[in-house]
Amino acid sequence: MGLWSQLLVVGVALVGWFVVHWLNVQRDQRNKKRELRIQYLIEAYRRLERSVDRPGRERKKEDFESAIADIQLFGTSEQIRLAVEVGEELVAQGTVSLKKLLPELRRDLREELDLQEVDTEIKVLTMHDCEKEK
Repeated sequence: MGLWSQLLVVGVALVGWFVVHWLNVQRDQRNKKRELRIQYLIEAYRRLERSVDRPGRERKKEDFESAIADIQLFGTSEQIRLAVEVGEELVAQGTVSLKKLLPELRRDLREELDLQEVDTEIKVLTMHDCEKEK
């Protein structure tokens, strides 16, 4: 095997290593972004759900505001549109309905996590509901 052949083999090996390394870095970055987005949207979902019909007004406001901000940062364009709509509804009417936003978050998160699609209505159950019954 001549010198040029050996240099060619080494060159191809180096280029191959570089390409594989670059592809692995790109994949790792995509996965990290996806994980971060999912984590923030799961927490936003929980904070929105927690802010519904519960005593402790100050905590509810903080949870709600933080969740809407995270959705506007990490959500899809449809989730952002719904979050803005919810905020405008709150300002205009003093109350808010999450009947569109929560299902959209749930649908997207279940898809991202490769979970089975569900179409059941979301029921936010609180211990506060049980106390009302008595």
